[in-house]
Amino acid sequence: MLIDVLRLSHACIRVTNLERALYFYRDLLGFIETETKGEYAYLRGIEEGQHHSLVLKRASSPGLSYLGFRVRRAEELDKAKELIEKYNLKVRKFKEEAVEDAIIFESLAGIPIVLYYNMEYVADPRIQRLQFSIQRGARPVKIDHAVVMVNNIDKEYEFYHNVFGFYETEGYIDNEGKRVIAFLTKFGHSHEIAIGKYDKNVPALSHINYSVQNVDDIIRAADILGSKGLKKCVETGVFKHRAASTITAYFRDLDGNRIELSSQDYFILDPDKLPPLEYPISLLSAEGDFWGPFPFSVLNDVMPVEDIFTGEIKTESHYKR
Repeated sequence: MLIDVLRLSHACIRVTNLERALYFYRDLLGFIETETKGEYAYLRGIEEGQHHSLVLKRASSPGLSYLGFRVRRAEELDKAKELIEKYNLKVRKFKEEAVEDAIIFESLAGIPIVLYYNMEYVADPRIQRLQFSIQRGARPVKIDHAVVMVNNIDKEYEFYHNVFGFYETEGYIDNEGKRVIAFLTKFGHSHEIAIGKYDKNVPALSHINYSVQNVDDIIRAADILGSKGLKKCVETGVFKHRAASTITAYFRDLDGNRIELSSQDYFILDPDKLPPLEYPISLLSAEGDFWGPFPFSVLNDVMPVEDIFTGEIKTESHYKR
């Protein structure tokens, strides 16, 4: 029995100063602010009509609060609760601004996940994307994927595959042929969730990713941050991934949360015709990914995740602030 997950919808990240985080994401990177209520700010990309795809949550320390996925039908939520409980996972009802009904649970590895069906639409993205006069910063288009780090990658992979129906497009393996990184999709892009193996403080978040229209937008983000004296927020230069074949760069917000901006992802038209590509992990090196040096901080300088019942952080961050 599968839960019919439609797509990755949104992410909620913890920030210690909400106004400062809004300055970074809204004023500098160019996210659209839908609204701010209490301890939360709700943002979206220029081609997103839903109320939010990025939630900033005021908290005592940074990290991931949860990842949100939309299901295809309302009745999937009841099925999801039943199936998740069969895995002996924590699950409860969840309230979120502009979301009609939702549940939250922790994956096998402990990643906090929200499932919902209906979120309020506040704009028509077909019109919004043409409002060039108000676009600014990197002009983030839409949420693209998230990368999480876990101890048992095979079990977490099987959960996303067997419960959510995600399939693998590409991946990296070690010298013994064991899975190290898996790129998974449901919607058809190269990946909406990637799972990496990590042996230290897990579960953890590596980053969330937003697509942009072109490479110039990535460079503009770096230029803007540099011009504001925030070169520490520019984690990498522009380079090209082998897996996903995107042109990309990584940034850190003022709390250390990582956001990737990338362009030129591919789409899987016929998944039954394309088995997963497997690469040796040796292809990721300081000398280069496809081209440009691969930043290993992406895999070992990670952010903690929140406990869905206590609201407290589970693990300590490796980020050196």
